[in-house]
Amino acid sequence: MNRRLRTVLITVAAIVVIAIVGAIVFIIPNMNDDDTPTTTAGPPPTTAAPTPGDSELDTGAEGFGVPDADLSGRTVMVPNNPAGQPLPQREPTGPRVECTNDGQPVTSPESMMIQRNFGVSTLYSETDGPSYIDGLVLAGYTRTPQGAALAAANILPRTLAGGQVAIEAGDKLILNGSDVVGDDARAVEENRPINTGTVALRAPVAFKILSCTDTFTVVELAMIRDVDDSGQRMQSPVYGGLRLNMVWDQGTWKAREATGPASFGPYNSLDGFTRWAL
Repeated sequence: MNRRLRTVLITVAAIVVIAIVGAIVFIIPNMNDDDTPTTTAGPPPTTAAPTPGDSELDTGAEGFGVPDADLSGRTVMVPNNPAGQPLPQREPTGPRVECTNDGQPVTSPESMMIQRNFGVSTLYSETDGPSYIDGLVLAGYTRTPQGAALAAANILPRTLAGGQVAIEAGDKLILNGSDVVGDDARAVEENRPINTGTVALRAPVAFKILSCTDTFTVVELAMIRDVDDSGQRMQSPVYGGLRLNMVWDQGTWKAREATGPASFGPYNSLDGFTRWAL
C-alpha cells in the first residue's frame, strides 16, 4: 500500500464516521492494466435481486463475466450487473461464535465471495448477506455481528463509487445520513461520474468485533499493507485497522458518528481478528 492509498483510507475513514459523503474525492488509480470483460458468459446465475433493476447502474443482469484477482491474489468475481449479484442465503452449517463477553473471535460468515461492483471490491456471503440490492446499495444483512461486519466492509466501496451511488450510500448506510449531508456537498457529488475503472483498494482481509449486541456492534476491519512507499513488496505485511460503529436501524446495519479515532495500528499480525472464509 503506497502513501496515496494510505492517505485515501485515513481520509475516507474520517469521512465515514462523520457522514459527509460529498467530501469523498479520492479514487485510487487503476493498478490493473487488463481490460477485464464484464459481459462474457459465465457460470449459471446463483440468484437475482428480488426486484430487477431497470437502469444502467442496476441492470438486473444475472451471472458473472471473467473473474479477476486483487493485489493479494484473491479471486474477484465480476458480475454482469455492475451493482452486484447477491448470493442465495442459507443457515450456517453449524454452531458458531457470535457476541461474546470474553473477546473470543467470532466465526466468519460462510461461502464468501469478493465481487467488483462499480470498480470496487465488495464482500458477499451465503449466510449473512447481503441478500438483495436496495436501489443502488446492498441490503439484507443478518442481525448478527457477522452481518454487521459485512455491512461495515461494504460501506466504503459504495461511497467510493461516487455520484448517485455515493449519495444513496450516505442516505441509506449512515445513520441519519440524509440529514447530515449538506445541499452543497450533495450537489457536488451529483455532478461526479459513477466510477467504472478498477479501483486498487482491496477488500479487508479480516475483521474484529470489539463489542456487540443485536442493536449496536463495533467492528474493526483489517486492511493489509504489503507494498512500501516506493512500490516494493514488503517482506512482512502490516495491517491497519478501520473502525466503524454499527447501529441496527430500520431493518439494517448503519454506520454512526464515532466519538474517537477511526484508524488504528499498524499491527504486525492478525491476532484477535477473524479472516474471512474466502
